This record gives sequence, structure tokens and C-alpha cells, in this order.
Amino acid sequence: MSNFDQVRNKKVFEIIVVLKVIYIVLSLIAILSYLSPKMNEKNIIRISLAGSSILIFMMMYFVIMTKRYDNKKSINSGIVEHDGVKPGIIDYIETLVMLLIFYGVLVITGVEKSDYKLIGIFIVLISAIQFGKNYSIAVSVLCFIFIMIIDFSNTTLTQKQISIYFEKDLILITAIFIVAFITGMYVDIEREHCEELKNLANKDELTGLYNHRFFQEYLQNSITNAQNNGKEVSLLFMDIDYFKNYNDINGHQAGDLLLKQIGRILKKSVRKNDIVARYGGEEFAAVLPNTNEQDAIKIGERIRTAIQNTTFRGQENQPDKNITISIGVSSYPTRAISKSQLINTADDALYRAKSFNKNRVESYHSVLDDLCKQMNIQEDTIKSLKTFISMINLKDRYTYGHTERVVIYVKWFAQMLNLKEEEQIQIQVAAYLHDIGKLEIPENVLNKRGKLTDEEFQMFRSHPQVGVDLISHIKPFKAFVPIIKYHHERYDGYGYPDKLKGDEIPYLARMITIADSFDAMTSNRPYNIRKTHEEGIEELRKNAGSQFDPELVEKFIEMLEKYKDNF
Repeated sequence: MSNFDQVRNKKVFEIIVVLKVIYIVLSLIAILSYLSPKMNEKNIIRISLAGSSILIFMMMYFVIMTKRYDNKKSINSGIVEHDGVKPGIIDYIETLVMLLIFYGVLVITGVEKSDYKLIGIFIVLISAIQFGKNYSIAVSVLCFIFIMIIDFSNTTLTQKQISIYFEKDLILITAIFIVAFITGMYVDIEREHCEELKNLANKDELTGLYNHRFFQEYLQNSITNAQNNGKEVSLLFMDIDYFKNYNDINGHQAGDLLLKQIGRILKKSVRKNDIVARYGGEEFAAVLPNTNEQDAIKIGERIRTAIQNTTFRGQENQPDKNITISIGVSSYPTRAISKSQLINTADDALYRAKSFNKNRVESYHSVLDDLCKQMNIQEDTIKSLKTFISMINLKDRYTYGHTERVVIYVKWFAQMLNLKEEEQIQIQVAAYLHDIGKLEIPENVLNKRGKLTDEEFQMFRSHPQVGVDLISHIKPFKAFVPIIKYHHERYDGYGYPDKLKGDEIPYLARMITIADSFDAMTSNRPYNIRKTHEEGIEELRKNAGSQFDPELVEKFIEMLEKYKDNF
């Protein structure tokens, strides 16, 4: 619920409470006014007791209604499609009590001769403001029935007297009905207008999904509710694979139509209390309240499968002859402890899904955290390392994704070679750090599409030594210095920085060189055309013995074959 809604609803709530209190007070005054001439000591005591009871009831009512409003506000703050205008059981009971009070006032103050039938208009006004036209008309009909029962229940009246009372009451009932109809209709129109304005403010015009602004607000509310209730919130980040290619071939109108179709599938694939938003461009996000990571992954798979199995116009021109989507999953508080961290971790998971052949669901998992814990690295050191990696991510998205992929390659490679557990951990951490020296390279040089100048090329050549300089003072990382420094040495001795040759190059550095080069060849980069995995393997074999250790090349290719289903 937005701040505007909260302020508006609070004001409406205050009006309704004031009207109900006025109604109860007027009912009490009506009874006292009618009975005052007939009062004796016994009646005074009875009236005092009745009045005290009503006042106590009013105080209790204030407390209960205030609490109920606060509860509703708390509940609705995390729910979009809340039904604030439909009455519940308590509302029906409340209306019935007010009608019974009305009936009681009429009975006590002269039955059909009562001059206080007009107070029934308060019940209708309250009903109209609270629940709109249909409910208020129904209440006005009940008022009419109560008045008719009063008029026709007295068997001592003549037909003429009944007709007189009926004619007078018919005018009164008509007035009450008109108030119910007009006030209720006005309230309905006002609510529809507010809803339309909210839709314009909260919805994306093209897809009809919620927009980025609403997504941010709703996610924060969901996290607050989860924190208060000890629940989880999961977040899906989704990106249409090769959307630029689809737009370039089929045109922007076809691209817009595709976004609409994807939006409809996303809405159908999530649950009632989940929301889907267009995050920007071809990116979408789904907030899943009260959902753990495992259930979120299942929903992500349902979305991925639904899109993959749908036939779209122009999909035959896509690289995989199909329209697919990549999805990243993260959850609060399991993977993140704040809104910004939840968004970042879901985004990281999405990037990982996009990096590994797309059309997949990836949950966020920090391999770095696990590795550092196994090495007993202090929390402050881990934070420093994560800061370095985050800075690279902000500066150059490719380098960040490249690092993630190289870590996964060397993990599988180390397992394939049956390295000692200590070496497996060592090479994975070194893979995380191998390009950390690129922090010193300006962003415009990192992302340059044209040919590098000699000076710019030298910046790239110096990044292994810069990386070593950044981490050499951190004691737990000293073991990684040779691996990071020599990961650009060549097997034939023509690499850099020290032109080491063959077995002079540390074994783990030779492994990272192969994984690093293979990923560079098979990834989209600003300055080269991406090769397929088959072309990358061919290139590795072509350069075995010159750039790469020939034995390790064959082992790496064997590993690629073993884990091919994971790409």
C-alpha cells in the first residue's frame, strides 16, 4: 500500500468512525428525549446503566476499530490486489448491530409514531462510504423492511392510520434510498478513478505489468513484512535471450509484441500474491512473498518451460530457433540481508545464467564465501575481496562474468585432474583474483571496441603484476601470487611478464591460462567475435605446445565433454 493510499484510507476510516459514533450518540439522545418526561427513579437508574453501557461500548469500539485498521494497513502493505472494498463477516455483523440499534430506537420511541426514523440515514451513509453503491442499497432495503415491520406490526391501528404512516414513511424511505444510491455511486466512481490513476502510475504501458517504480516499493514492503513475520521473500530476475537479435531482424514492432506475449506468460505462471514487473527493456522481475529459494526455483523453471514451449512469430531466426529466457533467483534473508543486496544477488544469478548458454534458471551462490571459509580467511579480508570484485563488476560487466565462468571451469578441471583438496581451493580463489589488476585500467579502455594503442595494450599486459601488488600484503593470499602473476605466460616462453617457459610456469597457472583463454574465445567481448565451443576447442588444440601445455589442453577438452550438459 502506497503512502497516498495509507493517508486516504486513514481519513476515510476516521470519517466512518465519526459517523458511527454520531449515530450511537443520536440513538442514545433519541431514547433519553423520549423517556425523559416519563422518568422516575427506577427509569433514571436504568437509563444511566444503559447510557454507561453504550459509552463503554463506544470506547471499546474505538480501540477495536483502531487496532483493526492498523492490522489491515500492515497486511495490505505487502499485498497489491487487496480487496479493501469488499465487506467481511465482521462488517456484516457490525451493520446488523447498527440496524438492530435502529430497530430498538424505533420500538422504544413510539414504534410507528417514532420521530426518529430519520437516523437510519446514518447507517446508509456509513455503508455507502465504506462499501459503495450495492451494499448501501441493500442496507436501505433492510431499513425499509424494518420500518414496514414497525408500521404493520401494531394490530390496534385502523387501515387508514396504517396508510398515513406508510405514506409518510414511503417519502422517508425514498429519501434514504436516493442517499444510498447517489452517495454509493459517487464512492464507486471515486474508487474506480483512484484505481485507474494507480494503474497509470504503477503499470508499464506496453506490457501491462507493474513498472520499475512499483517493483521497488513492493519489494521493500515485502521484505519489511518478511522481517516482521519471520518469513522469506524470493526474487526472480528474467531476461529474454538474444532479444537484440530478434529486434534487429523482425523490427521493433515485433519486439514490442514479443514483450507483451512474454508478459502475459509471466503473469499466468506466477501465483496470486506474486507480482511481475517490467524491470527495464527486455528484463523482468517477479517478487514472490513467503517463498523460499527452492520453491522460487520451481516457479522459475515453470516460467522458463512455458516460454520455451510457446511458439512465437519470428523465432526461427533466433540462434537456437526458439525464444527462451534466462532467470536468476535469490532470496531474503537466506542469500541477502537488504533490498539492494537481494537485487544484486538476483542480478548476479541472472548474469551467471546468461553466461552459461542461456535458457536456464540459476540461483545465487557465492563460491567465494565457501572457499574463504574453508581457508579460514577472516571476514574483513573477504569483505575487501568482495569490494574489489564489486568494483570490477561496476566498471566492466564482461570481466566480472568472465571471472565467474573461469572459476567454474577450473573447479571442474581440478576435479577432473584429481588435485588435492587444498590445490582445488587454491586454484578457484586464484581464478577469482586473476584479473583483479584490471581495476587500474580505465573503463573506456576496458570496453574499447576498436584497436588498442600501444599505451593501452601495455595497460592490459601489466594487469597481472598490478593484481599481485593489490593482494601481496594480504597474508592468506600470498600463495596465489605466482598463479596470478604468471597466468599470461606462454608454454613456448613468449608470454608475459617474465617469459617463463614450459614447466617453469606454475602448474596451476598453466591450468588457469587454458580456462581463461577458452572463456575469452567463447564469450561476447567488445573487441572480438564469439567462437562456438567447438571452434574454441579447435583453437586450443591449434595452440597446444605453443601457448598452452599440450597435456593439460587434452585434459581440459575431456573435462568440457564430461560437463557439456552444464553449459
